[in-house]
Formats: sequence, structure tokens, C-alpha cells
Amino acid sequence: MNRIIPTGQVSHKQGFYLGWLKSLGVDTRRLTEEQCEKAAEPPDSDGCEKLRKVTALVVHHSATGEGSAEAFRVLHRLVNRWRDVGYHHVIGNGTHTQDGLLEAGRPEHLRGAHARGANDFALGICLVGNFNMTHPTKRQMATLSGLLTRLMKAHGLAEKDILLHRQVPGSSTECPGKNLTLDRVLHSIGEQSDSI
Repeated sequence: MNRIIPTGQVSHKQGFYLGWLKSLGVDTRRLTEEQCEKAAEPPDSDGCEKLRKVTALVVHHSATGEGSAEAFRVLHRLVNRWRDVGYHHVIGNGTHTQDGLLEAGRPEHLRGAHARGANDFALGICLVGNFNMTHPTKRQMATLSGLLTRLMKAHGLAEKDILLHRQVPGSSTECPGKNLTLDRVLHSIGEQSDSI
């Protein structure tokens, strides 16, 4: 099983977050690297809305070439003005973290901010990458498969409870891109089951 890496165990050079935000087209003139570093840390969860019973798992792509749980936390907190990163889990693509590295995002017991209409009952899993332009790596798919298998078991879910973001009722998005299909996700789970 993949070990989840908690936030704060990835080191970056000075100016990293501001540079990354600029690469996304974010106006960073009112931000400092110190603010970004503080925003990369998980916030206090006191007063946060709890997640209802988990009945679905929603798979996303970041729609960025690079990223990590900490980087998305900075983007979501400072730019989107959310309380925390929207996703519960982030799977690296080898840019900011190791390829296939599973990072903790928002705590699983708290309501996410990843798929309008499903945040009350779904855990959000984000693979770093823009899968309209590239494909998930083999390591990302192996980590995703292991995570989905663990989460299905923990919450009494089945493969029918796995959704791509674009399949969430009311969603108007291509997420997780044309190169990551539900068939591919389910096939990766089947491959893992066959190897056990």
C-alpha cells in the first residue's frame, strides 16, 4: 500500500510558490513568498464542516503541468480564498514531488471543495497533470489504483461509486481530461487486483 506523505515534507527553494503561481498566470503583485509558505501549511480544522458519509470518490486532474498538495493549497487559499486545498489526496507526477507520490490534502473527515454538487459526500483525488495534453504516468495510475481500492474498502464502496469530475451531476468541465477515462481507472484497479 502507498504511504501518504503529510504536508511539510517537501522542500522548495526560495521564490518557488510565487514563480509557480506566475506560471499559471496569477497576478502575484500583492503576494509575498512568506505568505505563500504560510498558506502551504495545513490550516487549523476547528470549525470546518464535516464530510457526511462518504458515498463517492471523485477523480480529478490538476489541469497544470506541475504541482503538489502544498502548491495547490497555496493556490486555493490565496487565490481562490478557500479555507484549505480542495482535494483530499494529490498524486504527484514527478515535477514538484516524486512520480506517483501520494500526498495528503484536506483531511478526509472534512468536506472538500473539489466538485460542486458532490463535496458533501465525496472524497476528491487529484492527479497532477493536464490530461487533455498528456497521459497519467504508470506510477500515478498504480498509486490511484491502490488508493481507490483502500478507500472503497474503508467506506464500503464499489467501482460504481467512482466518478470522474465531469460525471458529477451539474458539472460543466472536461476534468480529468480526455486522456483519463473511467475505463482506464477501473482497468487499473482490476490490474492491481489480479497481481495480489
